[in-house]
Amino acid sequence: MDFVLINPPLHLKDLYHSLSAGGSELPPLGICSIAAVLREGGYSVAVVDAMALRLDSNKTVEQVRRLRPKYAGISTTTMSVNTAAEVAHLCKKEGVTTILGGPHVTAVPEETFLRYPQFDIGVIGEGEDTVLELAHALEAGKDLAEIPGLLLRRSNKLQLTPPRCFIKNLDKIPLPAWDLLPDIATHYQPAADSLYRFPASSLVTSRGCSGKCVFCDQKVFGGSCRAFSSDYVIRMIQVLRNRFGIRDLFIHDDNFLMFYKRTLEICTRIIAENIDITWSCLGRTDQVDWSILPLIKKAGCWQINYGLESGSQEILDLIGKGNTIEVMTEAVRRTREAGIRVKGLFMIGCFGETRETIAATNRYIKSLDLDDFHMTCFTPLPGSRAFSIAHKYGDFDPDWDKMNMFRAESFIPHGFTRQEIERAHRRAYRIFYFRPRIVLYYLAKFNSWAMAKKLLQSAWAFIRFTTKKEETE
Repeated sequence: MDFVLINPPLHLKDLYHSLSAGGSELPPLGICSIAAVLREGGYSVAVVDAMALRLDSNKTVEQVRRLRPKYAGISTTTMSVNTAAEVAHLCKKEGVTTILGGPHVTAVPEETFLRYPQFDIGVIGEGEDTVLELAHALEAGKDLAEIPGLLLRRSNKLQLTPPRCFIKNLDKIPLPAWDLLPDIATHYQPAADSLYRFPASSLVTSRGCSGKCVFCDQKVFGGSCRAFSSDYVIRMIQVLRNRFGIRDLFIHDDNFLMFYKRTLEICTRIIAENIDITWSCLGRTDQVDWSILPLIKKAGCWQINYGLESGSQEILDLIGKGNTIEVMTEAVRRTREAGIRVKGLFMIGCFGETRETIAATNRYIKSLDLDDFHMTCFTPLPGSRAFSIAHKYGDFDPDWDKMNMFRAESFIPHGFTRQEIERAHRRAYRIFYFRPRIVLYYLAKFNSWAMAKKLLQSAWAFIRFTTKKEETE
């Protein structure tokens, strides 16, 4: 085997803590894309998704050892960088060259490599073109310094090669290598609040975000918004539907609805070709063309997830949301009028948070005609603007191990304790879900045994989360 690409071990409890039973388990689409590029380039490739297979570091490397690769490519987020380093350490004992990619190393490349000497090469930014050039150079014994988008170890020093330009024509990338994953119909599924029917999976159809929110790191895909063509997207949907049996998709683009003409083409094709698919997506409330909502509803869209973040305009301005309460409220109203469900995405413990802004957010949550709700604890991640200015607004611990968005471990705004933020976090969930309308909405989703099992697991996790006693944590 030439390459083994690894999604490192990370348990759902590490991501979601008390809510782990209801969390998302989505395919590592970035790895699938890199695998497809390498395979098309003539290299033998395998994928080890340790998270999906519930493997620890040792069992992950047992699979790598059986494949006997020359190179191990590991993709990591901040949450999984420690286990990625453990896997890399064990791979190097087997004589395998380790290559690190993903959002974390792109955000803080040199700091990551200084902390973890077990990584040999870093791929910075968008990886498809870089990895293929890297593979050719490694096999030919060429100087890697000539390849843009790399971090190299040179005589005990680190060398960043020039940055690589973003891929303009995304359609040149082959379809993701879903076939190299464990069976996607059984090993992956969105969270219960993003799930309409089984089997379900996720899809990414564009890259980049036009937003300027301080909490996002845009270094991998940037603010330059690019999209796969409607033809490419339809091909992906057809493969997932016909080959893998997927019936419901969570489109995980930062803002699927911003490409109006393309969205129109995709929806028209789904309807004209009678593709049996339902789907949900993410969108910005200030970039929705209301005229298209009836069409996307007809094409199978059942829910739009809007990043609302807060019910306080002051907070929205501080975190760079670039939106207003009035615009968000209008978007929710119009989307619901079109017969599409709405999930509101919120944060608590933001810059400038006070007891008054938390109360305003709770009132706003209750005032909106939302079908579903999600709230995380504000976390300044490496690479985001928030990371560099967080100390101005509260107590900030930049320890990567503490950067989990379901606990207030990393950032506590001035005037609060960690326990107060987490108590307010749980209370917001109770305010939304402990209402007859929402309970009845979820009871209506019990349309199959598989869905009933997922919903009951999620409900039990939710009850434990919202009613748990204070921890000295």
